[in-house]
Amino acid sequence: MSFEARIVSISERFLAERTFELVVAPALADLEFEPGRKPLARAANRLAVVKAVAGGFGHDFKGDVPIFVGLTLMPAAYYLPLLALCFDAFKTWNQVFTVVGITIGLSIAPVMVCFWPSRRPAQPAD
Repeated sequence: MSFEARIVSISERFLAERTFELVVAPALADLEFEPGRKPLARAANRLAVVKAVAGGFGHDFKGDVPIFVGLTLMPAAYYLPLLALCFDAFKTWNQVFTVVGITIGLSIAPVMVCFWPSRRPAQPAD
């Protein structure tokens, strides 16, 4: 599998379609038209493509994080005050932190399911 095919595969799986088209695809086109005859030039061109993919990840990540955090904190904000009412039932701080950690973990699970990227159909083999 070539470098370009790997980048396309990773980008199609984890980046939004619009981010791929506007950020990664132009970087791959530049890589194709500036092949670089020396190994150092080729490595610099590939590094530019990797930077474009990282920038695409950053762009997608920055747009969805506030929504992700908000949806995670909703059930946690509901259950943690109820746990505070039962605070005297815990004997040690270790028990308190364990229950709070489990509550936050169970709040993250449904949000992760909603935010997990859907699978794209497989490309036909030539």
